[in-house]
Amino acid sequence: MPTETQLKDALAAAGSAHHDYESRFLDGSPDEQWAGWYSAYALGRLGDFTTPTVLTELLQQASGEGDWAEYAAEHVVSKLG
Repeated sequence: MPTETQLKDALAAAGSAHHDYESRFLDGSPDEQWAGWYSAYALGRLGDFTTPTVLTELLQQASGEGDWAEYAAEHVVSKLG
């Protein structure tokens, strides 16, 4: 299981890469499957600490003010811990 900081960093990196993906390949349109994309990125970077389906669902649940990656990492670790 990654630490909150490791997951936050992976989600922040996923966000940057996903923004580039949306800009280049979706002509700036929002990707409705973003959570699956972030999940695959984080699992690829951090290993199989959960299933893609579970992580995708947890990321979709995460919301909050400010740093989304930080909030999402906290949410995921609290649910999986």
